[in-house]
Amino acid sequence: MSLKLKIIICFLMCILFIFLPLFYLIESYFKPMNMKNAEHQITQLIDSKANEIGSWLNQRVSEIRIIKEYPYCKELDFNQLKPYIINLNKILNKNYGNSTETFAIGGLDGKGWINDNITIDVSRRPYFKEAMATNQEYVISNPVISKSDNNHIFLICYPIHNTKGDKVGFINGAVNLELLSQITKEIELYDGFSWIMNREGEIYMSSDKVLPQHSVTSDMLLKSVKQSNGFTSGIIHLNEFSEVNSTVFYSSVPYAKDWILCTMIDNNKILEQTNQLINLLLIVCLLLFIVSILLSVFISCSITRPVERLKYHMLQAASGNLDTVFESKSHDEISVLGKVFNQMIIAIKNLISQIYSIQTQKRRAELRALQAQINPHFLYNTLDTIQWKALSRNACDVADMIQLLSQFFRISLSGGKEYITVEEEIAHVTCYLKIQEIRYNDKLKYEIDVDESVKQYLIPKLIIQPLVENAINHGLKPKSNRGTISISVKEKNNSLCISVSDDGVGFDEQKLKQIRHNMSAFLESDHYGLYNINERLSIAFDEKYSITVCNRPDFGAQVQIEIPHICEGFEC
Repeated sequence: MSLKLKIIICFLMCILFIFLPLFYLIESYFKPMNMKNAEHQITQLIDSKANEIGSWLNQRVSEIRIIKEYPYCKELDFNQLKPYIINLNKILNKNYGNSTETFAIGGLDGKGWINDNITIDVSRRPYFKEAMATNQEYVISNPVISKSDNNHIFLICYPIHNTKGDKVGFINGAVNLELLSQITKEIELYDGFSWIMNREGEIYMSSDKVLPQHSVTSDMLLKSVKQSNGFTSGIIHLNEFSEVNSTVFYSSVPYAKDWILCTMIDNNKILEQTNQLINLLLIVCLLLFIVSILLSVFISCSITRPVERLKYHMLQAASGNLDTVFESKSHDEISVLGKVFNQMIIAIKNLISQIYSIQTQKRRAELRALQAQINPHFLYNTLDTIQWKALSRNACDVADMIQLLSQFFRISLSGGKEYITVEEEIAHVTCYLKIQEIRYNDKLKYEIDVDESVKQYLIPKLIIQPLVENAINHGLKPKSNRGTISISVKEKNNSLCISVSDDGVGFDEQKLKQIRHNMSAFLESDHYGLYNINERLSIAFDEKYSITVCNRPDFGAQVQIEIPHICEGFEC
């Protein structure tokens, strides 16, 4: 997975971690709370509407109550009542929704008069029996169908009492259920459907076909009635016992025994505003998510683009192109890495240059070593032959030099050993000094001071002779008079201290600084002997040695070497 994709995924996960808890809170807390608040408000509205219907019904009862108080009504004087009833039908028919047969008056036998053409017999009707048998002021019937016009109606049966208080008859007020249907249609709550029924499940509506259109069945109504029994108002969740995702809000209607005003509302309608808010929030979140994707891509590109460029330059460097350079105008961490990379490339180039220089010097040294390889036996036999011929001609001084030279080479080769004793190294340098003494006609003088305790210590061979050779070539040769070379080998601080000094011309300060710099950097110079000794001692002892080059206080120069004590079997 790329760094860019990781940044984008992390950015989007952060956005999701912000919005997912928000949606969870809306679904688990705010949505149910909003539903509860809406249910409470709807219940209050349904109670108010039920009271309005009760007031309307009470007005109808009051109108019948006024008829009952008519004097001729108590005496059931039909000669006087008939014109009165006909007149009331004309005046009040709109309040009851009937054109001609709003009121009916009859006696205890249940036979009632509506007009000269229409009479009724309600003696077997339950509401009539209840009105006659109980002390209720009036009884409201279940929904019935009018025989005259087949309309759905309900009847208000009001008993008539004479002046003595005895029941002598009844007054029926027929109310068209269309009026109730109109009243319930005016209840507009979340596009809900309202109706009136009693606790026996009888529906007070103008048509029986309206309820099925709203997915309400008689079984559901009966369950609703049973749940609402004994309560004046409440809520019934239909989805608890059916697949209808709706809620029925009910409230008892005053002035009507067992009447219930019901309103069924789709739950989605109740939560429509909340759902719209959620949908709006979803759209906003989607837009924010898209913006976040674009923003995360932009930010990730701004981060990964320099990384990609740095990666490219690193691959270029890995393939061998050390001229590649990372450039950045910013000042962030990537820029710092780029600067470090550039510095690393410069350091690698310098190191390669240094290694190249060292390898060149090494090849030169190997060439010189190859050129210096001489068969020892051939060399010794040749020198013996030359010495014998010199003695045969009485050239004793030449014979002595040849003998010294032979000893010099024997110690130099040392049978291929890398380490020899101090005594052998001193014998080797003594041969060299005697040869140089003869060569320069006693212009050279030397002094050797070696402690007896150190003569058997091992040292890398040929580390004193090159120092003596440098002292002769650079210190005594430029001098016109006789010069002296002093050699000492002492034990100092558990180390072996070797010192070679001369009374020659010494070093000027610039030359001395150059020599010290070349030795610290292991660079070859015209003082090849010093370079050779420094490199050999570095290989043998790492950093556990020291070479000091300086001018003597009076005149001349001094080179001092300190190396650790070593014994047989030592390996560098």
